[in-house]
Amino acid sequence: MNLDERIAEIDAMAGDLRRSLDAAITEAKESAENGELQSTAESMVDLLEVIKYHKSGMRDVDNEANPTLVTIMDTMGTRKFERGGLLVEKKQSSYRSNWQNNVLVRSVVNTAMDEIADREYVDQNTGEPISERAILAPWIEAVVERLLECAAFRDWRVTALRARVPGLDPDNFCDVKRSSKATISRVK
Repeated sequence: MNLDERIAEIDAMAGDLRRSLDAAITEAKESAENGELQSTAESMVDLLEVIKYHKSGMRDVDNEANPTLVTIMDTMGTRKFERGGLLVEKKQSSYRSNWQNNVLVRSVVNTAMDEIADREYVDQNTGEPISERAILAPWIEAVVERLLECAAFRDWRVTALRARVPGLDPDNFCDVKRSSKATISRVK
């Protein structure tokens, strides 16, 4: 059996599985309507556990099959191609974690402060000029500390960080795991 025949066989088995699942759900509804509530509920728990187990297994298979396609595309020297009415593209993604929130929050706040024209005031006690930023600094620091204490920063918008804090590379402030994945979509 060649690969195309095996794929056709898998597709047929998937159709059979779907019809079998639909039949089981219909039977469960009928059993429940006939008053067999406890046994039907228990059977539905079993069915949902079987579905969950096999969904997990299919996710594992997808996580193995997709990198295989990416490797083949790399060997072909292509980033995208069409197959029938489908567009297949290799895309890069980055998963970022363990952000250094202290540094990033302060960088964003300081950059925002730098965008405001600094004004000077006269210290009423000493008569010396004092910058507005020096006056506001304790309040801003208190707000930053409170945010860091109370907020659960899970992620940062890297495009916005790059735009708002020139020269900052967000990848230097977190752990980055890069991956390549093939995406398949309909040709428009």
